[in-house]
Amino acid sequence: MTSPTRRTFIAGSAASAIALGAPAVHALGANEKLNIGLIGSGNRGRTISTECVKAGHNVVAVADIAKFRLEYISSELVKAGGEKPTPYDDYRKLLEHKGLDAVIIATPDHHHKEQLLTAMAADKHAYCEKPLSHTIEQGKEMVAAVRKAKKIVQVGNQRHSGEHWTRCREVIQSPDFGQLVWVKVWDCRNWIKRDPFAAPKTFTEEQQKGVNWDAFLGRAKKRPFDPVRYWSWRWYWDYAGGLMTDIGAHQLDIVQWLGGVDVPVSATANGGVYFFKHWETPDVIHGVWDYGKFTATFAVEFINGYDGVGATFYGTKQTLHCEAQNGGLIRLYDSIDKPTATTKPTESWKVENETPAHVRNWLAAVKDNKDPSSPIELGHRVITAAHLANISYRTGKKVVWDAKKEQIVSG
Repeated sequence: MTSPTRRTFIAGSAASAIALGAPAVHALGANEKLNIGLIGSGNRGRTISTECVKAGHNVVAVADIAKFRLEYISSELVKAGGEKPTPYDDYRKLLEHKGLDAVIIATPDHHHKEQLLTAMAADKHAYCEKPLSHTIEQGKEMVAAVRKAKKIVQVGNQRHSGEHWTRCREVIQSPDFGQLVWVKVWDCRNWIKRDPFAAPKTFTEEQQKGVNWDAFLGRAKKRPFDPVRYWSWRWYWDYAGGLMTDIGAHQLDIVQWLGGVDVPVSATANGGVYFFKHWETPDVIHGVWDYGKFTATFAVEFINGYDGVGATFYGTKQTLHCEAQNGGLIRLYDSIDKPTATTKPTESWKVENETPAHVRNWLAAVKDNKDPSSPIELGHRVITAAHLANISYRTGKKVVWDAKKEQIVSG
């Protein structure tokens, strides 16, 4: 990835017109531990923060708008070998914690912009979970704020820290692969059997009373407390962009990164709410992007898990097929014909869990004063493609994108 000292920017980013200087951070010794604060202690916040502890750093403070989550995350961090963190019911108070170096932002999407901008103003480094932004305009503001603050920010597109994907990129960009003409990515899961984001039966009345609902809503439309919205916020337009942004942040990352492109020329999408009737965002959605050099398609639904998670890259000389779940396998075929039961791949390699490497990449980047593997511009570019598809879905029109102006020119 590009170092800030080289003063280069990724084409089409919101920061393309901003002069980039080296991040203003104090030099850290090789053995010096970072003091980290966690904002939002749900599943991803717990995973990322415990990885920081496992990597030898301190999670000294946690902030959440729910009391029961604060109690649980404290015990999990201690269990992972860390110290008991100081709890806060307001992330702004956490940012005043003495000696704090960096924060993890793992809250619902509609809070990311305000919390990241506040962290930049407080002179803290940050790990911001994907999807980076709730809208394209918010993403532009976030890129500008990070570069103005000159802080190290990692966006949670963790596939960018997977060595197996780096190897895929080398294959696809090689002359042996030929011309890439189509990328097909998908994510299919069976949530009829079990919805992990449904309000649990153990969500007691006492726990509900301990949720600061006004803080959860933030700038979103005011409404009475709703346990379904609280747990399943990803599927409501007020707080997130549904499957397209939540899963597209990963699948569109490998489309653009491995395909060697920055942003699409156009996007279209179709879908609907067919089974999970409490969802506002579609539970089945298909997107199509024209990248000028090739077309990408993304199919995602959480009703039927038959196809699992994967990607196929179609070249004019070779084919690369990826089964992306942990323990999955990536296969390269020196052919553009349909493989038979006896067809053997030319090469194959395993898919590993990228999150530990992504967290360590961020920690090292902070200490070394350089951009991480998924800097703010990259996170913004990837989620812009997903936002464009959602705009197409909601308007029923094909959306044409001007990357230089960062604006929709048609649709």
